[in-house]
Amino acid sequence: MRIRVQIYAMTCPEDAEMVVELGADHVGLLAWPRETRLPSLSPEEALEVFEPVRGRAKAVMLPVTHSVEEITALASRVEPDYVQVASYPEYLPLKEFVRLSEELRGMDIGVIRVVPVDGHDSLSLALEYEAYADIIMVDSSGGPPFPHVGEFIGGTGRLHNHDVSARIRESIRKPLILAGGLSPENVAEAIRRVKPWGVDAASSLNRVGERHRKDPRRVRAFMEAVRRVEGELRPVGSV
Repeated sequence: MRIRVQIYAMTCPEDAEMVVELGADHVGLLAWPRETRLPSLSPEEALEVFEPVRGRAKAVMLPVTHSVEEITALASRVEPDYVQVASYPEYLPLKEFVRLSEELRGMDIGVIRVVPVDGHDSLSLALEYEAYADIIMVDSSGGPPFPHVGEFIGGTGRLHNHDVSARIRESIRKPLILAGGLSPENVAEAIRRVKPWGVDAASSLNRVGERHRKDPRRVRAFMEAVRRVEGELRPVGSV
């Protein structure tokens, strides 16, 4: 059982390369169609961040827009391996998500669909989305710390009800990434409870006083915690 590790939200090539060298499987960033302020990046900035890690890790782009046309235009410029769709359902209805998924798959780009946990019918949403996504991510709902991403799931830095996440993981056939408040201190217990295909972390790995840069010591500690619990969950006799 190998647990994939996805680390968000990169803002510079140096941090992207650092997390990959420490073992990250997915490198994520937030992208906006136009010039913006951190932590979101312009298409040109996103290309710079992904450039040193392409072929070594999966490039994951979370578009900070609900427009199908803007998302596909961003994807065509940035060329990520996956687009992570984190719009709440009221901002991107199922019909539009299906259209987006079909267009991205036609571009040979995978789709990660985020499902909000707590305050939503999360299991029903996951079952509804999985036919049109390659990976389901469960993340904490609620207002994130960045005002300009208030209409998007995640970014809260808070844990959610992992019993719900475990039920979703047991009920769907697609891989599941667990996100929401994970840190070097709590990721092992979260993995034991949910047994996800992958885990995602962002703000808990930031440098003190620099929320847009990653701390190598925190990233290393997170990776070590994941690999330790991964060994615990490996069936006896497996290699």
